[in-house]
Amino acid sequence: MPELPEVQTVVNGIKSKIKNHKVLKLKKYINKLRYPIQKDLSSKVKDCKVITVFRRAKYIIINLSNNKSLIIHLGMSGRVIIVKNNKKIYKHTHICIFFDQNLVLQFIDPRRFGNIFVTETSLLKNNKFFRDLGVEPLSGQLNFKYLSNLVQSKKSPIKNIIMNQKYIVGVGNIYASEALFLSGINPSNIGNSITKSDCIKLVKAIKFVLREAIKLGGSSINDHTMISGKMGYFQNKLKVYGREGLKCRKRTCQSPIIRIVIAQRSTFYCVRCQK
Repeated sequence: MPELPEVQTVVNGIKSKIKNHKVLKLKKYINKLRYPIQKDLSSKVKDCKVITVFRRAKYIIINLSNNKSLIIHLGMSGRVIIVKNNKKIYKHTHICIFFDQNLVLQFIDPRRFGNIFVTETSLLKNNKFFRDLGVEPLSGQLNFKYLSNLVQSKKSPIKNIIMNQKYIVGVGNIYASEALFLSGINPSNIGNSITKSDCIKLVKAIKFVLREAIKLGGSSINDHTMISGKMGYFQNKLKVYGREGLKCRKRTCQSPIIRIVIAQRSTFYCVRCQK
């Protein structure tokens, strides 16, 4: 599933291409993705100009000049590409948005777990998909004090806590494993056992890992590509995720990376470096 860096990479690419462009039409080739697609989706966006594009959690938000917002969620396998002159409709393309200057945004989703809908911009925060979301990890809201207060009463593994969208948004499985490695914390450690010192290190590690992943276009492990169709590169920098049995990349360690399952998710860590 695309995580925060992959979604931010898409947002950055979309924004540079379609901001200030006019939507000429929207064409759908299917009536249902994860949820039924609004019947009047096309009429809600037609002839509107794109004001801005940004991300909230794992949602792509396109603000339009009619005070409405087009929301895209990539689901498990969704991706967005932008082509010129509509030369090719790619396989599993379910939505095409046609802009002026011959730009076409294609929403591709082989597994159909994605979502696309329009809502009033003023109502966005209270929308059912947004109202219970936690803090953005790259904002000032995620700080030592927030995390320290959060974990004090928690009896679940720290990895589960930082992946819980009600507490912190967008830190998926890959980046949780990587951040915990950088901070030297065992992913199985219970939340209320995490020290203040651990919280300081973990907040810094989460922000560092996410920013580095964004710089490199995300991780192309399954379906993710940038809007150009090119792969992301962060998977080449992974320290623990997907490296079961391989040596720890710290020169002073080189112990084998272990894989365990926490809350039905594969979790990778170094038993020597992460206590």
